[in-house]
Amino acid sequence: MRPYLLKKLIQGYKISPDYKGLTLVALPFKFINEKILVQHSNKEMIIDKDTPLLGEKTFPDKFGRDKVYTLYYYQWDFTKNQTKLNL
Repeated sequence: MRPYLLKKLIQGYKISPDYKGLTLVALPFKFINEKILVQHSNKEMIIDKDTPLLGEKTFPDKFGRDKVYTLYYYQWDFTKNQTKLNL
């Protein structure tokens, strides 16, 4: 399992009106298809192949390196996954 320290959570409405009221986690492409332990403010959740992917977005590199990067969005639900971790 690979750890990922999350800097901030994303309000769902910023990504799509369909996600209004949800809190999202964005993971970069390099973490796709791995089991990830996401940590934020002393809370943890596990994202694996069973965690539903809500969407993905590709952005141009903001530093002008002629590259693009892709973020994958998941719902932040530390309570459900933390229960699985403790069992």
